[in-house]
Amino acid sequence: MRAVPMVVGHLALISCCVGVAVAQPSVQRGSVPVTRLRTGPVAYSTYSGIVDSMRAVVRDSTRWRMVWERLNRPFYPQPALPSIDFQREMVVVAALGAKPSGGYDVIIESAEQDSIGIEVALRRENPAPGCPVAAVMTQPTDLARIPVSEQPVRFRERTVVVPCVSR
Repeated sequence: MRAVPMVVGHLALISCCVGVAVAQPSVQRGSVPVTRLRTGPVAYSTYSGIVDSMRAVVRDSTRWRMVWERLNRPFYPQPALPSIDFQREMVVVAALGAKPSGGYDVIIESAEQDSIGIEVALRRENPAPGCPVAAVMTQPTDLARIPVSEQPVRFRERTVVVPCVSR
């Protein structure tokens, strides 16, 4: 007699859990075009005025001018502000902040759109221990254009340790 209520209770619990799993939204991914402001396998700039780690999305020209001026603070004269059509594009920024030496880098690799927003993939590079690197402070920063969207943008990072290169 006691087995019947237990079985009914277990079935109710299982059907409840199955209902929750079925009700979860599916996450479908689609590629988002990424146009880096610098071509090649390295960050837009190794030296910048961005000394703190930063991940940002720039959606208007006022903020773009502020980020550009901050990025280029160490340079005189500052390079011309690249023209961005904020009706069609926005800029994603990835900065590592101040690093104690050369050998560090950050690269915006790709972006994907899913049901919860846009995910920007970053690759962080760190020099392997003991590698000869430049004895100078660096502030690696990368910039890329992606199509304009009101969706939230998040950043996913992977870190790669770069082995020493023997010459």
